[in-house]
Amino acid sequence: MTNNRNSKLLWTLPYVIVAFGLLFAFIGLSEFYNVKIAGQESAYAFGPVNENQWYYQNASVYASYNLTIGLMFLTASVLTVWATIKKNKTLVITGISLTILFFIAELVSSKVQ
Repeated sequence: MTNNRNSKLLWTLPYVIVAFGLLFAFIGLSEFYNVKIAGQESAYAFGPVNENQWYYQNASVYASYNLTIGLMFLTASVLTVWATIKKNKTLVITGISLTILFFIAELVSSKVQ
C-alpha cells in the first residue's frame, strides 16, 4: 500500500512542479519581452528607487535577469515533462530538484539589494 502511494505521489508531483515552473518561466520571459523587445522601459522604476533589488539597476540587467530565470525554469519544466513521459524516475527527481533549486536561487537573489 505504501509503495503504491509513493509511486502515485512520484507521478503526480511532476504535474504540480511543471505548472509551477511554467508559471515562473512565463513571468520571466514575459518581463524580458516587455522590457527588451516591446521597449516598455518607462513602466519600470529602474535605479536606486524604493530600495529595489539588484536587477533593477537598469533595463538591460533586468531583461537579462528575467531571460535567464525564464529559460532556467523552462528547461527544468521541459526536462520534467520529458522524464515523466519516459517514466524515468531519476530524471523526474532531477527536474523537480532543479525547479526547487531555481526557486530558492530566485528567492535568495531577490533579497540582494
